[in-house]
Amino acid sequence: GMGRGEALRETQLEMIREGERYSHPYYWASFILAGDWRPLE
Repeated sequence: GMGRGEALRETQLEMIREGERYSHPYYWASFILAGDWRPLE
C-alpha cells in the first residue's frame, strides 16, 4: 500500500482540489505524522 506520509499528502491535496469548503489550510494543515512512516501491513 501507500506510505502514511504519501497518504496524508494525497488527502490534503484532495481537500484542496475538491472545493471551497475544506480547501483552506485551517482544515488540513494541522495534521502531522509522528513515529513510523512505513506502510501498514
